[in-house]
Amino acid sequence: MATTARENKELVRRFIDEANDKHYDRVAELFTADYTRHDPDARVDETGPEPFVEALRRLHEAFPDSEVHIGEIVAEGDLVAFEGTMTGTHEGVFRGLDPTGETIEIPGNAMHRIRDGRIAETWATWNFLLGLQQLGAIDALGE
Repeated sequence: MATTARENKELVRRFIDEANDKHYDRVAELFTADYTRHDPDARVDETGPEPFVEALRRLHEAFPDSEVHIGEIVAEGDLVAFEGTMTGTHEGVFRGLDPTGETIEIPGNAMHRIRDGRIAETWATWNFLLGLQQLGAIDALGE
């Protein structure tokens, strides 16, 4: 089933909204059964929506109020790309780092391939190095 650029952008916006609201079952429904994620920070090595949903749960355990805010979003053909910002307060263990109570605000980009009205593949990069600097876990480069 072919979808329009507008429908594809709305699908990605819905995915972000459902993820921000922690509606994990709804997030999983937006992906194909063979969903693939290319994202070094999510640490997802398996296909399907479940591994990504688990990574999302872990992120929310560390940053319960985390949200992704979409800035610019573009669509062409079966691809939707956006740049945005993730914000959150560090209230749980994150990659072995005990909670600091600090907030992070990191930029990122994601591109999603849409197939049959669902997200089939994602390429994402979020600047978690900056986030670790904001949490005081590492020094800023050049200091």
